[in-house]
Amino acid sequence: MDILFYVLTAAFANVLGGLVIFLKKNWSRRGLNGLMALSAGLLFTIAIMDLIPEALEIHESSAVYIVIGFGLIFLFQQFLAPHFHFGEETHKHSHSQSTTLGALRMRMLVHTFFDGVSIVASFKIDEKIGFVVLIAVLLHKIPDGLTISSIVFASLKSKKKAIEASFLLGISTILGAIATLSLTQFFPIDSNILAIALSITSGIFLYIATVDLLPVVSATEDRPIILFFFVGILLYFALHLILDQLSFHVH
Repeated sequence: MDILFYVLTAAFANVLGGLVIFLKKNWSRRGLNGLMALSAGLLFTIAIMDLIPEALEIHESSAVYIVIGFGLIFLFQQFLAPHFHFGEETHKHSHSQSTTLGALRMRMLVHTFFDGVSIVASFKIDEKIGFVVLIAVLLHKIPDGLTISSIVFASLKSKKKAIEASFLLGISTILGAIATLSLTQFFPIDSNILAIALSITSGIFLYIATVDLLPVVSATEDRPIILFFFVGILLYFALHLILDQLSFHVH
């Protein structure tokens, strides 16, 4: 099936998350944190168990690109969009709200752009890895959409702008995928490029899991929810077992 279909599915998950806020008057913050913890465990394990070993097997110097991938998204989010944790709410004056909301939008657009990059890169490398990465991305896409729409709605009191914000996240994911697919048209994918793509993607996943998601989950001090991180790790192994049974093979 075409990679763009999977990207569109991931983008739709952002929109779905944005719509979910209007299905219930009082959405469970605890449920959202649980999804974040689950996603963090899955993203972290994919990077450690799949992406990094594959990259190092292809080229032993790939480790430097893991650092580059981690640093790249750090620079994008810190310089293009000041730091704003998922789940934070704004309770300041209107000017402060506007500034913080703009920063959040930019930061999450960067975040979702790299989601698109990661999906395409992983499917280009191996279909099995691609499916596991897709599921990991889908798990945090709905919380992303729910987070941005809830904060925009709380700040601007506009359902239209809240939904538009989640649509923008989906569009950003699609743009990241298109940019990556376009590059593959001009640059043949050899083993060195695969190693670099794997390494950068693993760095991005480690950043999202450890910097974006886990601090929010840890701040809740809700031990049952925190344990969902380990559920995400177990989910990784379950997905691999299922995909093996469906006859997807690495190499």
